[in-house]
Amino acid sequence: MNPQSMGIGGGAIFTLYNATTGKVTVINARETVPQNVRRNLLSDCHPHRSLQPGVQWIAVPGELRGYELAHRLHGKLPWRSLFEPSITLARQGFPVPRYLSMILKQLFLRFPYIRNTSVCSVLCKDGEPVKEGETLRLPVLADTLTTIAQLGADAFYQGPIAKKLVNDIQAAGGNLTAEDLKSYHKAHQMEPLNISLGEYQLFSPPPPSGGVVVSLILNILKGYGFSPDSLSESEKVQTYHRVIEALKFGNGQQFSLQDSAFHNMSKVTRLLTDGFAAEQRARITDQSQPPQYYSLSDSRPDTYGTAHIAVMDINGNGVSVTSSINHLFGSMFVSETTGVILNNQLADFCLDRGEPMQPGEQPPSAMTPVVLTTGDGHSVLLVGASGGSMIISAVTQVVMNKLWFGLDMKQAIEAKRFHVKSSNEVQFEEQFDKTVIRKLEERKHKVVKPELLLPIVQGIFRNQGCIQAVSDSRKMGDSDGY
Repeated sequence: MNPQSMGIGGGAIFTLYNATTGKVTVINARETVPQNVRRNLLSDCHPHRSLQPGVQWIAVPGELRGYELAHRLHGKLPWRSLFEPSITLARQGFPVPRYLSMILKQLFLRFPYIRNTSVCSVLCKDGEPVKEGETLRLPVLADTLTTIAQLGADAFYQGPIAKKLVNDIQAAGGNLTAEDLKSYHKAHQMEPLNISLGEYQLFSPPPPSGGVVVSLILNILKGYGFSPDSLSESEKVQTYHRVIEALKFGNGQQFSLQDSAFHNMSKVTRLLTDGFAAEQRARITDQSQPPQYYSLSDSRPDTYGTAHIAVMDINGNGVSVTSSINHLFGSMFVSETTGVILNNQLADFCLDRGEPMQPGEQPPSAMTPVVLTTGDGHSVLLVGASGGSMIISAVTQVVMNKLWFGLDMKQAIEAKRFHVKSSNEVQFEEQFDKTVIRKLEERKHKVVKPELLLPIVQGIFRNQGCIQAVSDSRKMGDSDGY
């Protein structure tokens, strides 16, 4: 249960694999900018805050239209049956998971104002956040999901739920209108980006997602011919240095995460070429460089939202889906009459790009659900992550661990990771090899303390008839099958 990270008040990106045809497609169900968005909203962006609460940051949700399209194209079960488990959990209640309890505790300590938000009305008891093991019931949300199960996604976008949702948001000072919901038609199929990584093809979603940046980083690194020996005692410092440098060059290309319907994407095409990757690789020396060397300008706070799931069926068809309400608990606003936690996706435009957001535009995102396949289809890898701005570095490292460093799926996900911030600083997990860290500092990498919340990776690997599904233990969950 991840109410802090995703829900029908947000959006999603799906990357789907058809085992029969070998074809990979993308469904983009990202949110959009409302028509009446405040023109100077971005002047409220806080340069050092990882949360941006408030109804003014709510974008038009796309999650349900994404589910609707995926079900129409690929679904077998009746629409209403998809909602039954969630309705039961919301109505009857469920034990608060350890991870949710931990997040609530930390947020309330760091941001006491959360007690005064509507999030506390559903996730607090006597003014304090619910604790691990306590039963959490969401009866209003259960009613909303029941209506959607019976009437379809239209109930949310132009039916009884839409009216309630808009009234609640506007009563709190927000700008979302009934017409914004009714006119949301952004959920659509897209052709994935595609690069070659040896015997595998990497398929990832195009902008406004992070696929182009992950593709660039891996394209840079494949030129080093990494192998299991690259992590030997004599080689691993050089290997990690090169990976960190490639991540820095990736950070310098964040401008590419823009809605292609509103922006010229000619630069993106060049980012995916082997020639551009070779140019960046040639610039990697044995020392770290200043931020401007990587085209980095202003640093931004890391964000921690999103949820990811990977699923494969009995026939080998697979989907890698990342969903998000953006920052933890999104806008910190819960619609009282629907029980829906609303996103704060407009805060993603706080990335300094010198351009105003436009009505209907989708915000940039690091979400990167990927699919990797061999040409013969015998091996398929589904990978994605939660963790906001840390998604790109996490997905990149897990793919490398699996493809190049000889790790199995569980080892690839559980291996200790690092993250390169937009400030050019590097964060290592607490248990990362301290000797390696010290030697990287000697190469002028600036190392800072890791974040409290870490990116979480979920993945499935199928090789011939054998399937290995792994849920990152950092979130204290597990994989399942039936």
